[in-house]
Amino acid sequence: MTGPSALRPRLIATDLDGTFLGPDHRVSATNLFAARRAAELGVPFVVATGRPLRWLDVLDDLAEAHSQVIVSNGAAVFDLAGRTIVRSFPLDPAVVLEVAEAIRTAVPGTTFGFETATGFAGEPSCPSVERTGDAAVVAELPELLWCIGPVIKLLGYHTTLDSDALAERAAAAVGDRLTLTHSMTSGAYGLVEVSAPGVTKASTLALLCAELGVDASDVVAFGDMPNDAAMLAWAGRGYVVANGHPSLLAAGFEVVPGNDADGVGRTVLDLLR
Repeated sequence: MTGPSALRPRLIATDLDGTFLGPDHRVSATNLFAARRAAELGVPFVVATGRPLRWLDVLDDLAEAHSQVIVSNGAAVFDLAGRTIVRSFPLDPAVVLEVAEAIRTAVPGTTFGFETATGFAGEPSCPSVERTGDAAVVAELPELLWCIGPVIKLLGYHTTLDSDALAERAAAAVGDRLTLTHSMTSGAYGLVEVSAPGVTKASTLALLCAELGVDASDVVAFGDMPNDAAMLAWAGRGYVVANGHPSLLAAGFEVVPGNDADGVGRTVLDLLR
């Protein structure tokens, strides 16, 4: 095969916020057209996001995309068609408590929340607005683990450190017991996101690709934040949008136009020619 079609991927994976979604947190016409074009050509278009499954309403216009969505940084897979969780990777509660206390010792002032497959729980002092939601469970850390379902992500918050600084200081406390990353670099607090050992967007995407018979070399992936780094490195071709985190922009990935310029959609359409 020669010409542009020789570079056509067999699967496309993309992050949402800061990558596929525009600054208005919506899917642009160009990006929507690109996803639909991929579907027409039989190329699965897989969303891999740090968002929990309850924040997937933005995908309502993407019915043509692959039905299975990787959520919570790879900690679960949600099937849009069946409205069911088809895969999840819960954390060991004992390890969660050990790691949370280790982080709190290393970084005083850290407070915590939990993502379950279906909801949110947090300490009374955690700054997340989700803590005030009707469905949220609020209690002190040990009690939370007894009154909620399996935890798929531990969230650490700090009101005086940004996410980069919090992640740097918390990493040694976590070690290899769990997987620490971050994706929010602006806002009223710093946030780190902690998943089960080895669980990333990349690990879950690899499982999905194995089921579909797609090799990593035939995958292209797009991202913007540290929680995308493993996925971009695993894919045959990893692209970072121009508005991405400095660590990704310096990692050697090809840089495409930012999310304010439909960088994902424009690149996908070029690859699908």
